[in-house]
Amino acid sequence: MSVARNGTIELAYDVAGDGPNLLLIPGVASTRPIWNLVRPVLARRFRTIAFDLRDSGESTIASAAYALTDLVADATAVMDAAGADRAHVLGHSLGGAIAQELALAFPGRVEELTLVSTWARGDLYTKNVVTLLQSLTANTPDDFSFLAALLYVGAGTTTLRDNDLTIMTAAALALGSLAPRAAIARQWDVAKTADTLDRIASLAMPVRVIWGTEDKLIPPWLGAQLAQAIPAARTMPIEGCGHLPMVAAPERFVHCVAQA
Repeated sequence: MSVARNGTIELAYDVAGDGPNLLLIPGVASTRPIWNLVRPVLARRFRTIAFDLRDSGESTIASAAYALTDLVADATAVMDAAGADRAHVLGHSLGGAIAQELALAFPGRVEELTLVSTWARGDLYTKNVVTLLQSLTANTPDDFSFLAALLYVGAGTTTLRDNDLTIMTAAALALGSLAPRAAIARQWDVAKTADTLDRIASLAMPVRVIWGTEDKLIPPWLGAQLAQAIPAARTMPIEGCGHLPMVAAPERFVHCVAQA
């Protein structure tokens, strides 16, 4: 593990593979192991750079609120520390919102943009879901029950028909402890501010938009709205998959990401 710094914030990251740089940006309450099922294959083609957002994993737990622009600065600090002047940038969920803002602010640093299970502008549906998740974050002290709730929302119906939620939750907890609830709450607060819909038409780099057709958290219509706002964006829906295609459908996910 290496550490990048943005002011007082330390960001845990690691590098695997050879080839063009690929920056992997996770979402709320996610850490580097979220990529475990796809990263070994991606690392055959890319020099993958994975990091924990502030308030997650081995990165600094913040002491105050912050903005989406601060998370963009964190991402560029990781790129700088990893020696990546330019990179393919892949963002999942909140990470996709960060990736959009990164591409808008520093287009010369983004070779290609891959946006997964993310949005350009939320609606009342997403407000309702995030409000529920914020309530669960504040009022479910038991980590197992809290994570099970997150996985239930994140999993598609196909995944829930084929897998035991208790086993899924235990496996996820085995990857590492959850961040403090106040930290996760700050990430939800930032996610609620994300809105790029009126600006992303200016993106000129290649863009692909990936979503699961059974995503209950960020439904397919938001992925379609995002793609329609970006000229020549490629849409890549993954059938029978929820919010976590890199976990539920790793082979299909890698195929989408690695397509020329």
